[in-house]
Amino acid sequence: MKQRKFHLHLTLFGTIVLVLVLVLLFQTLKGRAEPIFDHNTMTTYYAKTVLGTAPDLQAERYFNKENYELSGFTFDVSQCDWNKAGTYRVPVIYEGKKTNCVVQVEVQNSGSEIPETAAAINENAVLTEKK
Repeated sequence: MKQRKFHLHLTLFGTIVLVLVLVLLFQTLKGRAEPIFDHNTMTTYYAKTVLGTAPDLQAERYFNKENYELSGFTFDVSQCDWNKAGTYRVPVIYEGKKTNCVVQVEVQNSGSEIPETAAAINENAVLTEKK
């Protein structure tokens, strides 16, 4: 009985394509496993507050408790001055690691600028037609 030998001949181009496909597959699966640590994307959440009042930043407002342990989230507010109007970017930390998420907090002069409900937000919107 004669045995046949199987020869696999890969060209240089075929090898390069195979390596690229494997690298892309690895990067895609890695990003899906830890989406908040994928530094190729940035996620921004928004909050508003008035002068002198620190916003109540709670992880359950931004993240799903089924995917993350919410007690592991902290917000780095060390660069924020709640007594000065402006916009501040608050980095989100998860279990001691910086994530790709930030909360952009707008500190406003008075509470009258912050709409209480979605209806109030829609009430203030004015649509004009461009001519």
